Amino acid sequence: MKTKTAIRNPQSAIRNCRALTIIEMLVSTTLLVFIVLGLTAMFVETQRAFKTGLRQSSMSDAGRTVVDMVTADLSQLSDAQTLGITNLFWSGFTNEDTVQFQDSPANRYRTNQLQEIFMLVHTNTQWLGIGYAVSNWAPGVGTLYRFLLPTNAPLTNNSLLIPFTNAVTFTKNFGVHFDRVADGVIHLKIHAFDQFGNEYWQGLENASATGFYQFGYPAAAHTNTLPNGANLVVPQAGLPNSIQLEVGVLAPDTFEQLRSMPSNSPAQQLFLGKAGGNIQIFRQNIPIAGATR
Repeated sequence: MKTKTAIRNPQSAIRNCRALTIIEMLVSTTLLVFIVLGLTAMFVETQRAFKTGLRQSSMSDAGRTVVDMVTADLSQLSDAQTLGITNLFWSGFTNEDTVQFQDSPANRYRTNQLQEIFMLVHTNTQWLGIGYAVSNWAPGVGTLYRFLLPTNAPLTNNSLLIPFTNAVTFTKNFGVHFDRVADGVIHLKIHAFDQFGNEYWQGLENASATGFYQFGYPAAAHTNTLPNGANLVVPQAGLPNSIQLEVGVLAPDTFEQLRSMPSNSPAQQLFLGKAGGNIQIFRQNIPIAGATR
């Protein structure tokens, strides 16, 4: 018995096939666009967070390196116990070392200060003159340098301090005896305290009109007035009891943008005024082992 074979009409087959309508295609395309936009936003935010974390890490590494290095040197501060010898010297209370920045939109002010710091360190039979100073790229920010000058000769004058002060004050030549430490240092300052926690101003240190502060031997005794009105006599000492160190570091990318601007221009001043969010401040309290207790 023969069976009949059905004959298919190609046109009928085409009519029976379903395809996407224009509306469906528009909807699917719109959904795809939203997915791509969401993924792009996620990638952009991830990249931004990564760059922010990398910048914070760079600032923290630079700041901690500076703080650890200066802390290690200051903690070994030594007293020469010789007349005319400066044990600790710091400056920066002049107009060129203190810069006030204004953030115009927020109308806020901040003051950054760059001090030159010098100290004597005695190791075995050798005296070390160690100093820190910033070579400015712009008003109030630059590269930190470390000064090191050793001698085995007895200390009879300020032969270790004078080369440091001449270099940072007069010649501005950070060459011989100087090593580069870190870029983007915008704040470098110390505070000296006696054994009672009072900050030295016009007591033990010798303060001149030029803003140089130093500890020598013997430093004069002075009187502190307590909150209850009693007078407390602080005895002679050639060293402070403790020192508070402050270091401010500018973000590396912000420092590079600053260096691309004309030196000492109003644009740099305005740019630094708005860079407060790109500055990280580090503080460290340093007890002085050789101080009189």
